[in-house]
Amino acid sequence: MENKLISDIKNGDIIDQVFLVQKNEVRTTKTGSLYITAQLSDRTGQLEARLWNANDIHVATFNNNDILNVKGRVDTYQKNLQLIIESLSTVDESILNLQSLLPCTEKDTNKLIDELKEILLSVKNKHILKLFKLFFEDEKFCKDLCMSPAAVQYHHAYLGGLLEHIISVLKLATSVLPNYPIINKDLLFAGIFFHDLGKIKEFSYSKGFKYTDEGMLVGHLITGINMVKEKAVQIKEFPEDLLNILQHLILSHHGAYEWGSPKLPMTIESIALHYLDNFDAKIYAFDKAIKDDKNIGNWTEYNRMFERRLFKGNSKE
Repeated sequence: MENKLISDIKNGDIIDQVFLVQKNEVRTTKTGSLYITAQLSDRTGQLEARLWNANDIHVATFNNNDILNVKGRVDTYQKNLQLIIESLSTVDESILNLQSLLPCTEKDTNKLIDELKEILLSVKNKHILKLFKLFFEDEKFCKDLCMSPAAVQYHHAYLGGLLEHIISVLKLATSVLPNYPIINKDLLFAGIFFHDLGKIKEFSYSKGFKYTDEGMLVGHLITGINMVKEKAVQIKEFPEDLLNILQHLILSHHGAYEWGSPKLPMTIESIALHYLDNFDAKIYAFDKAIKDDKNIGNWTEYNRMFERRLFKGNSKE
């Protein structure tokens, strides 16, 4: 049986394929029998599912972030599609392609890395240039950068999302720098490249997007600083004052204490980094919220990130 993407599933379809379990809950019917409600996902979206007459084996098998082969049929409940599960089984996760189960960039990551190199290797500062080259010579780093999301949710939360976000902010910087010659291009480009690199170690994506222990205990700001320092010490006579400035760019890019920034931006490049980074993240999140909203009409549901409903324009009803 041919696998179907969730975005292509229709009422009446017979399903026998692999999904990622995002959420599940064991409930009891009025007659006392167990059933499981779950949200299954692939790279294109989510599908509500029900497993009636569940037993202890089903309950033990069905866990959040598990990858399962699910058989069943699709019907409609309250105008929404749902999968009625007839059977399920575990799968050998080592042979799975994560890009089929998790949201993923639609772009060629090899081309994105080439684009990133072209932008960054245009800097003039010899120490920053050497630092960039050390990162690009690190094959594991480049591989991880191609896979890492930029967030668990909200903005660029997909495989390759971090790489796309960095390039997007670099392009923003390239467009505004001619208006502000006071800004040091090399420092700003370094800040943009380094500001979120710690997310490579902050997030896990083997079974959905979640925080690693390092992400929970340390966070991407400190992890990012450590990653930059590990490379900088390999460069002979790397200036201490330059390293301090680079670390400041990472530490201050959230822009405010209440947003998790241990330092406020104190250089022209750090304030520019903060606003360019925030602009890219917010525009992406706003656009995604509108595209994902299922409301009919001009307004989305209440959005927790923006703390308001968002205007979608004159949508067709």
